[in-house]
Amino acid sequence: MIIFWRLILAYYICAVLFYNRSFFAWRSRKPFWAAVVQAAAYFGVGAVLCGPLLEVKWPLLGVWPVSGWIGLAAVSLFQTYNNGMWVFRAGQQKGHVLTFLAHDFQAWLFVFLCSPLRTLYETGNPVPEPWAVFCVGVLVVTKMFSVFIYMTEQDLYGRDEPTIDESFVTMLMRLIFYLIVLLPGWRWAVWCVVWLLACRVARRNRLLDFSRFALYFGALGATAVGFLARWSFYLQ
Repeated sequence: MIIFWRLILAYYICAVLFYNRSFFAWRSRKPFWAAVVQAAAYFGVGAVLCGPLLEVKWPLLGVWPVSGWIGLAAVSLFQTYNNGMWVFRAGQQKGHVLTFLAHDFQAWLFVFLCSPLRTLYETGNPVPEPWAVFCVGVLVVTKMFSVFIYMTEQDLYGRDEPTIDESFVTMLMRLIFYLIVLLPGWRWAVWCVVWLLACRVARRNRLLDFSRFALYFGALGATAVGFLARWSFYLQ
């Protein structure tokens, strides 16, 4: 699972780079060059993260053993194709959440099918590198949760795109929940409640401007993802 988590980390690093309206607009004008840039970015980030692990055999789609370099190239091409397949159309009114979830499900599934799982079979440990899981969690609770919350509210009532201030504040709020869960012992539970109450008061008094859904989903989601990182650090 070492390669799996490193590839997932590469996927979310690239998602941070490419999940924005500026890139979407450029991709609509120059789809070929956008695909080239995405594939190169996936391959480059994956190569840096996987390093010597590229010399071992990877199971392409779980069937054909291939060089790690070929496996990484296949993952990079698929992620580029996946990004082009699940596109948010201009004027799209519904289906944003479904599109987002289908896109991420296919991305995770393909990475899983191309990752060697020998370590998992030998040790039974699905999270052998806590640092990789921690970094994935940071990117998920900040950038990807922001996208998911926006997509949900877009489906529900067609909200406007969040401002930079709103995005930053809500990402920071969720990141703090995520980091609190990593505190040793049970003190994290107390601090989570304290932080939730502080965010509720700030929102009620209009010191922070975000929706109730963003508050409670962000708190619960960041706490749940924090448990995965906590498990990888403390409970192995």
